[in-house]
Amino acid sequence: MTFKIVTLFCSFAIAFGLEVNDKVLECPFPEGQDVATEEKCGDYSACQWTDGLCHMRSNDEAGYYVSGQMESNSRGFKVNLQKKDMKTSLFGGDVETLVFEVIHHENHHLQIKIYDPETSRFEVPIPLRVPDTPGVSPLYNVKISSEGQPFDFHVTRAANGNSIFHSIGPLTFEDQFLQLHTQLASSYLYGFGENPHSSFRHVFDPRTTFPIFARDRGFTTEHANLYGSHPYYTLVEDNDGNTHSVLLYTSNAMEYSTFLLPGGEPALTLRTIGGIIDLHFFLGPSPEDVNSQYSQAIGTTHFPPYWSLGFQLSRWGYNSTTNIRKLQERMRFMNIPQDVQMLDIDYMDGKHDFTFDPDHFHDLPELVQELHNHDLKVVIILDPALITNFDTYGPSKRGKASDVFLKWMDQDLVPDNQKPECEDYMVGHVWPAEDVVFPDFLNPETKKWWANELKLFKKVIDYDGVWIDMNEPSNFDTNQPWSLQCPKNHLDVPPYPTQAAFVGDNKIKRLSEHSICMSGNQTDGDSTFLHYDVHSLYGWSEIVATAEALKEINPEKRPMVLTRSTFPGSGHFGIHWLGDNTADWEHMRMSIIGMLEFNMFGIPMVGADICGFFEEPDMEMCARWMQLGAFYPFCRNHNTLGLPDQDPTAWPEVAEVSRSVLSLRYKYLPYLYTLFHKAHMHGSSVVRPLWNVFPSDVGSRDVDDQFLWGNGLMVAPVITPGATTRDIYFPQGLWYDLVSGQLEAKEGPITKRVEAPLKKIPVYVRGGIILPFQKPSKNTVQSRRNPFGLTVALAEDGMASGSIFWDDGDGNQSMMKSYMAWFSYAQGELKMSIKHGAGAVAGLDLDSIVILGSSNAPTSIQVNGQNIVSWSYSNHVITMYSLKWPMDKEIHVQIKF
Repeated sequence: MTFKIVTLFCSFAIAFGLEVNDKVLECPFPEGQDVATEEKCGDYSACQWTDGLCHMRSNDEAGYYVSGQMESNSRGFKVNLQKKDMKTSLFGGDVETLVFEVIHHENHHLQIKIYDPETSRFEVPIPLRVPDTPGVSPLYNVKISSEGQPFDFHVTRAANGNSIFHSIGPLTFEDQFLQLHTQLASSYLYGFGENPHSSFRHVFDPRTTFPIFARDRGFTTEHANLYGSHPYYTLVEDNDGNTHSVLLYTSNAMEYSTFLLPGGEPALTLRTIGGIIDLHFFLGPSPEDVNSQYSQAIGTTHFPPYWSLGFQLSRWGYNSTTNIRKLQERMRFMNIPQDVQMLDIDYMDGKHDFTFDPDHFHDLPELVQELHNHDLKVVIILDPALITNFDTYGPSKRGKASDVFLKWMDQDLVPDNQKPECEDYMVGHVWPAEDVVFPDFLNPETKKWWANELKLFKKVIDYDGVWIDMNEPSNFDTNQPWSLQCPKNHLDVPPYPTQAAFVGDNKIKRLSEHSICMSGNQTDGDSTFLHYDVHSLYGWSEIVATAEALKEINPEKRPMVLTRSTFPGSGHFGIHWLGDNTADWEHMRMSIIGMLEFNMFGIPMVGADICGFFEEPDMEMCARWMQLGAFYPFCRNHNTLGLPDQDPTAWPEVAEVSRSVLSLRYKYLPYLYTLFHKAHMHGSSVVRPLWNVFPSDVGSRDVDDQFLWGNGLMVAPVITPGATTRDIYFPQGLWYDLVSGQLEAKEGPITKRVEAPLKKIPVYVRGGIILPFQKPSKNTVQSRRNPFGLTVALAEDGMASGSIFWDDGDGNQSMMKSYMAWFSYAQGELKMSIKHGAGAVAGLDLDSIVILGSSNAPTSIQVNGQNIVSWSYSNHVITMYSLKWPMDKEIHVQIKF
């Protein structure tokens, strides 16, 4: 094995290079390119002014060269790199000698690290899930330039030579600035986050730059950094659909730029301001292979409890238990399905965690019990920051005793006027009237304290799930005289703060805007980290602590944790919503892109605030958004303080639309739940863009206003005001209207205009797919008792297949307690084969089967050898009903024509 890998990699250690016009490699200015002048360009010796452009010097001037021989090992090789000229620099602190290391993991997973061998630098302290021994047949080759030549490297696909990553121009590796450029194999680039993207596919002309750095910023259409950090992208390489993805594994602030080379080739620049370069490549080759490979490396998705797939209601501004009771009466009267009632910060006493308002929410414990009696679950919000009343407020008092709060990195940075009882904690200001401190959730002691506080509050309020907000972390009015003041040192004013310091409403042009200072210390119990390095891990660390706490409180149940800030691996512990959006048609449209991206990021349980968080929607917008939101994996209607209610009962028309579309959602929850089980077990996505399922269909790659549940159900929402029709792209195959069962398209790929009046959302089932369903009810507690059914959509060859997973809905998994069955249809025969766990569905029946696309009417139908008479045939649809066949028994349906 060792000899094989050494031979593989050494055989590609040949001189090569990609000629590129260095004028397109922009020199980075902290304030942006608008300040570029010849004089300003002269401040950076690694830059050159040519024909009105400030660009990077050539690789053989400003980059590194390969120094010495390769050192091979059983998992790859290392080679040293030497800075060509230490006088050429951008921001100073250039590292003179680097190591370029190739590490082979699975056949589909390659890691490349570039680091300083002499000085330890920050690396993300969350290990990825990789095997102990490498695969034996890697899907890639790695080439590097030969000894003494300017450093370049090229990763290619072994099967066909497709380019995976081809470095261009000079590598920059400084103390607080790292930069790498690559030419891309195509312009079909997707991913990176959390950013607001106006199109799913990235734009290369004009040049576009987005920052990545966790920040509390409401959803916008600007090139901004939002709540989470996902330095990860996917690229479709060719017309055949070969696909790979790349993770730059860093939690430091970073940015990426897309642009075109002089010949029109797409290219990408990656910049970060700390740590090392740690690249992970996932070779697919199919888009869904890539999703699975990446998710398995960061941790496959949390398996959400069944009830969390139901409709969830929330708002900031219920203001009392009385108003929540009135809302519930309206929802029941209008027969609108609901599973979860959320509580925002207005339930708290003074906006303090682990309290409730003794006046307006004095009977909250009783209300929670009432909701439970109606089969509803209750989810409470918690913010990370706690008040500094260490003597009178129990959670803070106990937290101080356990020393769980984030501290300044140096005692000298503690403000002179800081209260003695706050010691060296970093003190800020968020929702409470009092000053606050911030738990360090990386610290094991913090996890113990947090679990204890959640346990104590569970005895007061019998909540079912936790919603963690403000965990970027957020701080109000940072660097203003009345709030937290950050020092002007190299951490809080880095030489290149990335575009995160300049986009949006950043008043002070610093990374700490609306957050805490970078000059803080955090610890995992063994190592100490600068907040500068681990800032974007704050939300991840809180969701881990919260999920583990809920498991400790109730080890028999799967937790439900909703988080705003995320990082690679967050989906292994909880779910995400897309933040504070606005009642705006464009925000509605862009929510589809966000949902698709987070399925790529390994967090498939995601959705946007239906009808918008800010501002007031009109009836049409809310009706259309309820239709779209009914197909978000995480389905929640939520809005802010001071606005009218926008729940489905606010308009009679919206109530009617919501009742219909939510009933459709609830009907097919068994299919959605099965998709989540597959995601949990194998890392697959739940919601998919069309090109994921049809990777060689080039026309599908720009479709970002439609999406699929798995491979079988396509949703095409209306996202234009006043529209009663819409154009839909149908890929190759047969597509049936999910509600009517009629064939809508059969000669794809084709774009077809369909009718979509206000009461209809176009939803289609793909030929060849069998969807399990269940008769819907007002909530999942009731619907899970109802009979099952199957929607069998026939492909051109008359065949179809599908599966179902079932268990108790929120317990820990085991083969004994969970049920799996496969369905197949061919030549008039439908078979259900039970794989395991028949006891998990004891008492539940399969009561109906609907077959779409039958060319002929049956003459007779038998189920397990017995003739049935409860069936009908109309418009190519066979409907069998009143079957009452136990789900724990295998079934064989024979149709004679």
